[in-house]
Amino acid sequence: MMHSENWRVGVLFSETGVTGAVEKTQRAATLLAIDEINAAGGVLGRTIEPVVYDPQSTPNLYKELAVRLCDEDRVRVVFGCHMSSTRKAVLPVIEARDALLFYPTLYEGFEYSRHCIYTGAAPNQNSVQLVDFLTEHYGKRVFLVGSNYVYPYESNRTISDLFLQVGGQVLDEMYVPLNLKTEDVAKIIRHISAAKPDVIYSTIVGDGIIPFYTAFKEAGFDAATMPIASQSTSEADVIRMRPEVAEGHITAAPFFASLDTPRARAFVSAYQRRYGLQMLPTAPAEAAYFQVYLYAAALQRASGDGLEQLLPALYDVEYDAPQGAVKIDRLTNHTHLWPRVARVNPHGSYDIVYDPSLRVAPDPFMREYRPDLTQTFPHRVQV
Repeated sequence: MMHSENWRVGVLFSETGVTGAVEKTQRAATLLAIDEINAAGGVLGRTIEPVVYDPQSTPNLYKELAVRLCDEDRVRVVFGCHMSSTRKAVLPVIEARDALLFYPTLYEGFEYSRHCIYTGAAPNQNSVQLVDFLTEHYGKRVFLVGSNYVYPYESNRTISDLFLQVGGQVLDEMYVPLNLKTEDVAKIIRHISAAKPDVIYSTIVGDGIIPFYTAFKEAGFDAATMPIASQSTSEADVIRMRPEVAEGHITAAPFFASLDTPRARAFVSAYQRRYGLQMLPTAPAEAAYFQVYLYAAALQRASGDGLEQLLPALYDVEYDAPQGAVKIDRLTNHTHLWPRVARVNPHGSYDIVYDPSLRVAPDPFMREYRPDLTQTFPHRVQV
């Protein structure tokens, strides 16, 4: 039974705070998809009605607003969250109320909830391809640095495993506060200078990304021979850097705004028509966009937005997303995606340098990549 004539959904992305820049792209893409679906007649003759809040990149506020969405706004489906700490704050609320969270951000994997649809990349859909590319083109000696919360620790563990499996070496591993200060950046630069790695793998997120990349350039490091590889860096960050600061650095994702296919071009064009030429959709934004379409297709089939109706329908639908056709895996609630690797060019946009044009099934528990490790890890350093 619906609580209003519309299909009411929660939208929970930050406009402010440390991850506000990238979450704004997710919020924008979510609302774009909702408007497109409504303009085409809605679902079963009903409009999708977004209830939108700004959780300000603060886990506790995500939790409070999730409670409000479910209990006061009578929402059964929430699109939202970016950092893993925010997803973990929201999920117990969603689970307790038999609701459903659509989570459109790459993350560290090793999680399953019946009440969560994971539409961002799992590690086998970005980290594996990234390490293959880095070790082939740059070398096998890696330096790890991340923000001090769950995603960086877990993502760095996976990256370490993948490097060690191909005979690589983890030279150093350090963690810095989410609100990065000048002295934190200076300490990272000192550690990189001492380690002399082939590549830096960074899980620094949000507003700390730009000062780190800027300091890296100013220290005289050359991205052509020692790049920063970061899956938490996207077009939302690169656009705020000077082109020479961003040039040469690398990431892996299923989607880039530069992806040259008719479907991708149409999405970027629609996004920029609405939000302006300075707003580029990121991979997390593309996931935020297509997950609304998956929801709408499932809703059309299920004729109701309760969990027991929606989930079986979700497993049966496929959507022609900007990155390629996507579908939800019924065993894991993760998504079949199209991994790619890209490098920033001199003009400050991503050139796709590796595109196998292959849809990869999710393996969030890395069953195919379990390492047989005999090497020990260096001591983790916290700043």
